[in-house]
Amino acid sequence: MANYDPNDPNKTTVRETYVEPVEKRSSPLPLIIGILLALALAYFVLTRFMGNDDTVVVEEPAVTAPAETAPAAAATDAEAAADNAAAAADSATEAASDAAAAAGDAVEAAGEAAVAAGDAAATTAGEAASDAATAVEGAASDAATAAGEAASDAARAVEGAASDAADAIEGTTTETPAVPPATTTTPPAN
Repeated sequence: MANYDPNDPNKTTVRETYVEPVEKRSSPLPLIIGILLALALAYFVLTRFMGNDDTVVVEEPAVTAPAETAPAAAATDAEAAADNAAAAADSATEAASDAAAAAGDAVEAAGEAAVAAGDAAATTAGEAASDAATAVEGAASDAATAAGEAASDAARAVEGAASDAADAIEGTTTETPAVPPATTTTPPAN
């Protein structure tokens, strides 16, 4: 590489021309889309987790205490204990069926509450969307009115400036009388 001559006409490599990069202006579309997505996400989170604060009350199933049996001290008490045990078993069966019915009612109530909550959320979402549309429509109307007023103010200002400029031009022009050209005579040639 000691004999490298950049101006050698017999050089076989092609010269590369340098093209300076041009900066382009970025599009605002990704920013607008990002803002709209953030607003939609915030709206979803607020409506989902800030909904109604109604508490659902679920009845707890009745707990039956085990039947107490009297100590068998005598044979006569054994028959009474058997009767008591049968009565306790019957009451336990009734309590279990009552508990099952209460659990079924609680499941139905929870289902109805979930449906009501879904309906309320849908209604709230619809109302919020309607309110947002009304707000956007109002903002667009206000912006159009403000733009119209600004345009008419600008037109009045331009008209006034043009009128002032015309008055100033008329005031500064003065008429100068025309001077007749001087008559000159040429001397006779000797």
